[in-house]
Amino acid sequence: MKYISLDGNLFKDVAITHKILKEKLELPDYYGENLDALWDCLTGGIELSVCIKWSNYKASCHYLGEYAEKLRNVFEDAATELDNFSLQIEE
Repeated sequence: MKYISLDGNLFKDVAITHKILKEKLELPDYYGENLDALWDCLTGGIELSVCIKWSNYKASCHYLGEYAEKLRNVFEDAATELDNFSLQIEE
């Protein structure tokens, strides 16, 4: 299993967040840098098995507001649908 660490302190805005996700998850060049594109990549565009550890989640909420919760929902939905994908949240 591949372990990926995400630090919410680095998610200063939506654009930066998607750049970090693209790099850390090794998403393709055509990644659209939005939640729908992330979902598409998680469910068919990246090599699984993956465990994401998202630390400093509350900092993400501070910087991104409601978008942080939407991003978390995408990851949680993927964890529910996919056998080899998991998410760990640290406040």
